[in-house]
Amino acid sequence: MTTTKCEVVVSTLTHRYYLSFGATRSKSEWKTFKGALRAAAARGCEVLTKQDPMIKFRQDDKRTKIVTNLMTKKLVRIPVNTPACCDPSTETYWSM
Repeated sequence: MTTTKCEVVVSTLTHRYYLSFGATRSKSEWKTFKGALRAAAARGCEVLTKQDPMIKFRQDDKRTKIVTNLMTKKLVRIPVNTPACCDPSTETYWSM
């Protein structure tokens, strides 16, 4: 009997966990990492994710990086998780 491999992934917008099977994902969502792990075990999946992904997201939220502003060429400090539309070092920021 072969076991299916899956990962527990978190949606950063809704803070809900779901199971990812490569290119597809489960339709069910869970509020907690442990709940998603229990559901994966009930389905007979081997979970590849060993740590809660939200822990890394929260740690990265406190870290910053230094980028160069495209217009003024000055250095700017921004959070690591900043999307491109809010990053002054990208053309997307200046074209919106």
